[in-house]
Amino acid sequence: MSALLILLPGVARGDEPRLGLPIACEPGKTCWVQQYFDHDPTSEVADYQCGRETYDGHDGIDIRLRDIRQSADVIASAAGTVVGVRDGVADRLVRDARDREAVSKIECGNGVVLDHGGGWLTQYCHLLQGSVAVQTGDTVVVGQKLGYVGYSGMAGFPHVHLTVRRNGIALDPFRRAGDATSCGGLADPLWTDDALEGLAYRKSEIIGFGFAPGPVALAELEDGAIAAREPQAEWKALVAYGWAINLLEGDNVTVTLKGPGGITVSSTEPIERSKAQYMLFAGKKRPGQGWPEGEYAASLSIGPMGAPRLTKAWQFTLR
Repeated sequence: MSALLILLPGVARGDEPRLGLPIACEPGKTCWVQQYFDHDPTSEVADYQCGRETYDGHDGIDIRLRDIRQSADVIASAAGTVVGVRDGVADRLVRDARDREAVSKIECGNGVVLDHGGGWLTQYCHLLQGSVAVQTGDTVVVGQKLGYVGYSGMAGFPHVHLTVRRNGIALDPFRRAGDATSCGGLADPLWTDDALEGLAYRKSEIIGFGFAPGPVALAELEDGAIAAREPQAEWKALVAYGWAINLLEGDNVTVTLKGPGGITVSSTEPIERSKAQYMLFAGKKRPGQGWPEGEYAASLSIGPMGAPRLTKAWQFTLR
């Protein structure tokens, strides 16, 4: 993650900031932690719980929205002074090598850097183009709006990336104390109690599910092109889909659709390596006599075979 350009003189140790959420959302409902700080100094990865919810060299925490049509304010995690801003970088999801090359020198995209004194800085990246609401030299209070969550720079999904630094060194706000390369749980976190509660570590999360009239592509979900809707009798196909993040190696993902008249269809996929996100669907073409009236139900399960870690069920009635 590239930093906004800032020239900082040496500063004395001061009071450590207590950090609130850098985004105005409901963790686990309207936003989710996609990636944590990487503690492994090798090409392998380890988040602060020694899990794999990160990527090599990641120096902060990424809190995401479901898709690019969602919106949320990026807010100051602590009071401070604005010492760096950038705006004007276009929003686009990075999906291939050409996209990565286009933002290779502006990975943070649109961003803001706050100085909290004592050598402490927080950096907020990937803000929506044209949304930055502060200027260099402004004094901000905790919770003040800095801009909107976007997907500018090196962003594969809409999110705010928060990096915490002291005297130029990136620190994990979940595990500030001790060896910066170690993992294994919380250690003198910088978060407030409320923020810690909202950001409680979860092994995988379901962020989307629903019905569609045909096959579903992950890119369509990321773009917000598939909205939640009630199935209709005229649909030529009925598809149930589930979307989850941070799946573990050895997980199995299963989507099942059941309906009246003996309608049953299921799809299962094994996860052979950890995945940042995954989508699976199962569906059926409309019978020649049309969809039978009655109750239809779908379910999603994630985890080891026979012992799911996460489940979700949803349904509708066709009359």
